[in-house]
Amino acid sequence: MWNDGNVRTPEASSEDSGSEDEDAADDVNYSAHFATDTLFPTFDEAVNWAYAVAVNLGFLLVKSSYNKTRDGRPYRYLRCDRGRKSQPRDLENAIRVDTKTKAIGCPFYIKIYYVFVTDSWKIRTKNDATGTHNHPMIVYPEGHRKISGLSPEAKKVVQDMTKSKVAPRNIMATIAEQFPEDHPNIRHIYNCRNDLRAEMSDGRGVVQQFLHLARENRYIYWVMSDDVNVMQHAFMVHPITVNILRTYPYVIGMDSTYKTNRYGMPFFEIVGVTPTNLNFLVGYVFMRNECTGSYRWVLQRLRELIGYDKEPSVFLTDRELGLCAALREEFPATSHLLCRWHINKDVEARVTNMFKNKKIGAQFKNGHWKRIMDAATEADYNSAVDRMKTRWASFPSVISYVERTWLCHKTKFVTFWTNQVLHLGNTSTCRVESQHSAVKMWFESSTGF
Repeated sequence: MWNDGNVRTPEASSEDSGSEDEDAADDVNYSAHFATDTLFPTFDEAVNWAYAVAVNLGFLLVKSSYNKTRDGRPYRYLRCDRGRKSQPRDLENAIRVDTKTKAIGCPFYIKIYYVFVTDSWKIRTKNDATGTHNHPMIVYPEGHRKISGLSPEAKKVVQDMTKSKVAPRNIMATIAEQFPEDHPNIRHIYNCRNDLRAEMSDGRGVVQQFLHLARENRYIYWVMSDDVNVMQHAFMVHPITVNILRTYPYVIGMDSTYKTNRYGMPFFEIVGVTPTNLNFLVGYVFMRNECTGSYRWVLQRLRELIGYDKEPSVFLTDRELGLCAALREEFPATSHLLCRWHINKDVEARVTNMFKNKKIGAQFKNGHWKRIMDAATEADYNSAVDRMKTRWASFPSVISYVERTWLCHKTKFVTFWTNQVLHLGNTSTCRVESQHSAVKMWFESSTGF
């Protein structure tokens, strides 16, 4: 019978069907359940009938061979999905070496053959060892192919809820309640959502779909790619925010968020503030990295948006050295302030790490360091610095860290100097952080885009 080289026949499979699950076999011959005089008009109808019978019995059938012929009569075998063992894997060249197989040499199989006289297909079984299994039947159908899976009605619900920005866990709860016979699991939900995104992309790749949506919604955008046409940076701006930016170019906050997309690209957001203390999103940028060259490209695009006849009052950022250098180059006439919240967090963390004592870190931040930051005059500032150096003279590492890391930027965060700049009361990048939070909440995932 269908012996092609190293391919074994169903009969040969039964000879080495021993496995680690042999003790769990139920020794029941299931051939009688497939014994039928029904003539099926097509091969697929016979297969579907056999599939349904197998599922009700607690196992799955798979097509085990290509079409064969004997005496000119086509036939084909269906066997248990835990049937023939796979050939030994070449682990050195395997893409994934940690994958497993569930094939254990189960001997069960049935034959579907063509009947010329009636122009139909018939199922034949044998009442021998080929009708038994060497493993237990399926008890819990969840997660098994052909048994579990979303019906067309369930998929429609998943798609509608996805478009309404419902979280996958909540979609799963709804599907499990409305379609329990589908035996759904969370992977079905994710797969259905991926299929929906692929359908909406209409064959376009991720970047192509990204740019297609930008054009469709009339965004202003710039894209930079390398020599092999791989996207390096993408700057997106809604046309309405351009008008707002040119009207209120006073205070602009900038910050990146990390690990928020599958490509590992920093997501850089630019947020403006109106005189009525409201936020507006200027634009957002996907960047390849955070070097000065990348920031320079972003700020050049921002300059084109604002116009060369206007100058922002102040930029608010954290101490990103690449961004600081690019700001000095592209906006030399604009004041630059550092986020006081990030400074306080860094100072407390660094002193805590030096002394391995969280209480000492908090004491330094809330004591001498706070007086330095809140100094209202230059004399107050000098006095606070002198007191700090006297009090912590026994710990030169603390003084060295403060001087080299922060006091060299005193004009960007100490109250005396920041009060000389129009910043509308903004001394931190909290508005940009809140925008990060809003984006992640919208996607229901920190890595959803």
